[in-house]
Amino acid sequence: MSDRTRLCLKHALAFATLIGLSSGFAQLSPTRSESIVVFAPHPDDEVIGCAGIIMQALERGARVKVVDITSGDGFDAAAAGLTHKNVNQVGADDFLLLSRLRQTQSRNALEILGGKADDLILLGYPDGDLDNLYESDGEKVIRQQFTKKDETYALIQKDYHTSVHGKPTPYQRGSVLGDLIELLNSLQPTEIYVTDETDGHVDHRAAFWFVRDAAQQVGYKGDFYTYLVHGLPAWPFPPGVTPNRPFESRKVDGQVAPRGLPWPPPRRVQLTPEQAQRKLRSIQAHNISVVGMPDHQKEMESFVKSEEVFWTPLARHR
Repeated sequence: MSDRTRLCLKHALAFATLIGLSSGFAQLSPTRSESIVVFAPHPDDEVIGCAGIIMQALERGARVKVVDITSGDGFDAAAAGLTHKNVNQVGADDFLLLSRLRQTQSRNALEILGGKADDLILLGYPDGDLDNLYESDGEKVIRQQFTKKDETYALIQKDYHTSVHGKPTPYQRGSVLGDLIELLNSLQPTEIYVTDETDGHVDHRAAFWFVRDAAQQVGYKGDFYTYLVHGLPAWPFPPGVTPNRPFESRKVDGQVAPRGLPWPPPRRVQLTPEQAQRKLRSIQAHNISVVGMPDHQKEMESFVKSEEVFWTPLARHR
């Protein structure tokens, strides 16, 4: 059996188990406290996909936690721009400088949305290697090629594992799952948000796989939503900051975008004009243009629409 076949079977079994645990999406009741957890593969994904969800939940008095799985510390072009070096000249210290910046930006963005510093949880796993971690055996330790680190860390606060256990944990598949399982058991979320399995960025797909598997292992029965950042063959539409317009599906080179997802999406959350403007501010807090990437900044700001859209992956796999 090939590695690819094993991986496909692993995903199919995980979905089958999770579907069995949750025959439908649980609805919030007045007697059930509302707890929302937004998982972001990298700092900025949480506000790109879920700024409105975060704002509205906090306004309702719900508990909200944002979990950055990595610190975005493998973005070589950003590290080069930040340090005014060529890409082939940046070293581990430069990537750690970028890591500190992105962690700080994540905290600042959350505060713009009404959250507090302690609503941000930093897992500190390696950017660019989440898929390698997911597909590895439980004993293999990954060493991140950019920071040269092989264990969890954070720079503006303690990483999650250190804050709970007093020391970091190695970059291993079991470490990621263990931290996620602990978090879900501790936070008892009623809603989970994570990037979609169809996302064009491999870290985003792996984040979905990890969170899905952790939810399955704890017997999660709440609502499980996904959001899309790098849709294929292109996304989002319409381009640009358009707070008075909804997201649209379009054809690109004969292909329907976003590919692999139903349209209209199962859930559309409306934003007020004020909320859309706050979302824009939270995205701008992740100011990629400071590292010489204004075009990337414009792409991020194109997620400011009159709504946010979400999918229900369990329903797709029934």
